[in-house]
Amino acid sequence: MFVRSRSYFLPVLVLVLTSCGALRSEGRSIRTDGGVRSEGGALIISGRALDERRGDILGAIEGRVPGMRIHRYADDCPQVVLRSHVTFQSVVNPHVYVDGTRATDTCILETIRTDDTESVEVYPMGVTTRPGYGTHAHGLILIFMRSAGE
Repeated sequence: MFVRSRSYFLPVLVLVLTSCGALRSEGRSIRTDGGVRSEGGALIISGRALDERRGDILGAIEGRVPGMRIHRYADDCPQVVLRSHVTFQSVVNPHVYVDGTRATDTCILETIRTDDTESVEVYPMGVTTRPGYGTHAHGLILIFMRSAGE
């Protein structure tokens, strides 16, 4: 019995390693569920997935980004935490960009509607290879709007 099980070990090992290599060679893209995928350090939420949760962008991405926490304070913009919360008093919000233009605060996440959005990319580590965007220690949220004709 031991000899027979050893003969199956090598082909199974080769199959597992080949499958892992195939995933890695396809651009490191892992689909998580309909319209949401993880790719290159980002969680990318398509317009189709955003349409499932009609409303504002913040509500649409809430619960979809692992580790993301939102703190709401009266008469203030929401505080969005993509990584660990800093214990001293400082702003830990990610930088938010809408079609390449940096927003001044996170209030915009509650004003942009999912109906108007093509996709959202969330970079918890704050690094993207997209040209024109800087890095930020507390993360990046990139919003891409739909064209007027869509």
